[in-house]
Amino acid sequence: MPKNPDCACPRDCPRHGDCEACITFHKTRPNPPDCMRVKRRPAPRGTGRCLLVAGGPSGDRAGVELKAAPGDLVIACDAGYPAALQLGLKPALAVGDFDSYGGEIAPDVEVVRTPVRKDDTDTMTGLRLGLSRGCRDFVIVGALGGRLDHTVANLQALCWLCTQGARGVILSADNRAWAVRDGALELPRMEGWYLSVFAAGECEGVTLRGVEYPLTGARLSPSMPIGVSNEFSADTARIEVARGTLIVIASRREARDTEKNETAPAGAAE
Repeated sequence: MPKNPDCACPRDCPRHGDCEACITFHKTRPNPPDCMRVKRRPAPRGTGRCLLVAGGPSGDRAGVELKAAPGDLVIACDAGYPAALQLGLKPALAVGDFDSYGGEIAPDVEVVRTPVRKDDTDTMTGLRLGLSRGCRDFVIVGALGGRLDHTVANLQALCWLCTQGARGVILSADNRAWAVRDGALELPRMEGWYLSVFAAGECEGVTLRGVEYPLTGARLSPSMPIGVSNEFSADTARIEVARGTLIVIASRREARDTEKNETAPAGAAE
């Protein structure tokens, strides 16, 4: 007989009926046990992009237009839930420790609650869930412009996606960010924007084409920011790195008149 004969977990669960073992197991994993779900339903999966909304300040996402296409998986991270609704997006998942948002969540949205004390930020948890559900193309909003430590963490998350065979872009009012690892990235001309590259570790064979200050086979180091404030000179800019990972950032020359002094909740930039 199981320790809990009324256990809601499926019979084939290796911990069926043993609630203590189940809780211990799920403490280190993003998904809650079946008995904590309001109702059992198939986990939403994406066949297209993952649109991930973090909880950065509203001024950071002002002017960002993002529409979900059929097959896209929308994930809201903590305070990213109301932000997603403001963007006109309907989240399929809401994830996080919810230290920044304590409001209501629609009953048809799957909620994945994580401990407050954990290794991953809420955004990283959302990225892991997106990968586990088939997505390899990520568009992230609300991940810049808040706390500096969370901004750096989100840029590192772009680099991590590259190691997982995926790609991502962070969109904000005045900045865009990508990462490219052992490969190439092409960007269409962006009038009124600077283009910068930063080495996330030692990089070899860095080549920049279609820009005012080109490079050919250069070596870049994270200890020297020599790739700042380049400009587009052609219809397409091509950034190549033979070995290593580059963070690529496009910044608007003149920032929009957004709420720059807005204060985000303590964990909102996750």
